[in-house]
Order: sequence, then C-alpha cells, then structure tokens
Amino acid sequence: MRKYETFFIMDPDLPEEMNNAADEKIKGVVASQGGTVLTYEPWGKNKLAYPIKKRTRGLYVLMAYSGESALVAELERIMRLDERILKFITVKLEDRFDPAKEEKAPPEEKPASGEEESGEEAGAESSEEEEKPAGFAEEADQEEKIG
Repeated sequence: MRKYETFFIMDPDLPEEMNNAADEKIKGVVASQGGTVLTYEPWGKNKLAYPIKKRTRGLYVLMAYSGESALVAELERIMRLDERILKFITVKLEDRFDPAKEEKAPPEEKPASGEEESGEEAGAESSEEEEKPAGFAEEADQEEKIG
C-alpha cells in the first residue's frame, strides 16, 4: 500500500447537509477501493487566491489515506465529476506504507506550556547556545575571527 494526501476545495455556499454528503461520498470511494482513510480534516472556509468557477471563497479539506494507485485514479475521477468540488490535488507521501504500524505508534507527549520542568532539564534548555538556530553559533564564531 501507499500513503497519499489529497487536498481539495469545496463550494462554500452549499448547505451543511450537502457538504456532509460530499464528505461521506469521498470517504466511501476510498473504502470501496480497498483504502483506509487515516485523517480527514476540514480546515474551514477561506478566501481563494484567485476565483475558481466564479467563487472567491472555498471550504478547504485535507484527507490522508492509504491505498493503491487505482484508488487515486478513481477518487480523482469522482472529484472531477462532482460539481461541489472546485479544485483538488493529490500527493504521494510514502511508497511502502503499513497502516497497522502507524496506528500502533503512540503519539509523542509534550509537556503543557504551563507545566514546570525539572531542574536539570529546565537548565539545559534555557542555555543561550541551544536557543539559537542551528549553525548560528558557528557563524558568530566566524565573524569574531574575521573582525
């Protein structure tokens, strides 16, 4: 299987029921072709960079899924025929993808911004050299040698 990401823009003037029907149709195409929807993230309505089909705003959606190349061909065919979808683009993220491995990997937990860190960890992270971007300290050393 391969991992893909499809970003598409839907007509923002449609009622919520029509948008939900389009969402279910797209997810159904992925499922019917033997794929798995990994994430489906509606980003909301935003202004378009240029008018598309006489629309200046669009409902942005990002969907990550796994499947074969035939799935992408069918999904793009369905999107071309659906008048609710203004534009789309599909990107292949990985050639060899195992969805079982991604589901088993626990997400990395980061401490909340309000939580205090223990003494050694807090001291190490607050040092001036580590706060600089990579390569910055080297550039500063070179400037001192030159000047």
